[in-house]
Amino acid sequence: MKAGDELSLEGDRARYVSRALRLRPGDRFILFDGSGGEYRVAITRITKNRVDVLPESFEQRSVESALAIRLLQGVAKGERMDTVVQKATELGVARISPVLTEYSVTRLDEDKALRRASHWQRIAISACEQSGRNTVPQVDTPRALAGVLQRPNRLPGQRLVLSPDAATQIGSAALADTPVTLLVGPEGGLSPVEIESSINAGFVALSMGPRILRTETAAIAALAILQARIGDL
Repeated sequence: MKAGDELSLEGDRARYVSRALRLRPGDRFILFDGSGGEYRVAITRITKNRVDVLPESFEQRSVESALAIRLLQGVAKGERMDTVVQKATELGVARISPVLTEYSVTRLDEDKALRRASHWQRIAISACEQSGRNTVPQVDTPRALAGVLQRPNRLPGQRLVLSPDAATQIGSAALADTPVTLLVGPEGGLSPVEIESSINAGFVALSMGPRILRTETAAIAALAILQARIGDL
């Protein structure tokens, strides 16, 4: 997309512009393509399921955190996982990697895993729209945690895993000013074997304090702490 090239919004995006926002030809709004920066566009035509716009100018505006966080999130059931994806996007994560663990309630075959990844990617896009973020984080297709831990060299920077039994709390842990990979278990947490495997893969075990948090609460709180300490909050 570039200034001067007319383009069309279709489906849900078109309906949102014409019905929810009630914009009309000649009105202007901000559009982003997910790769950074924003376009000021003018509406040229509206039909039932399509809105044609003309990009007028581009602004290289970034609201990304200086801290690149990759979230390895144990796949949680239903709306809990949706909440994690939504709030993690708002909190500026760079990448979300759903992982299937020993205690995961949700089980996914290949086709269902692809559908869920597509669903979560749409949630991330919507969260960007709501929060004013113009770079969309990548949401990976769910994979087995054991396979991910077998290749720790592919996990960037400092590696942290949440464990209620860890002696050090995340709020007081030594943190490096580098990319972070954060591993959070599903509803039932990570098994002792998975905690041990993650530590063997270079992860540092940290707790969220004296109380046991739900998986979505733990992920959101941990991300907020990291962004507050070495990111952009």
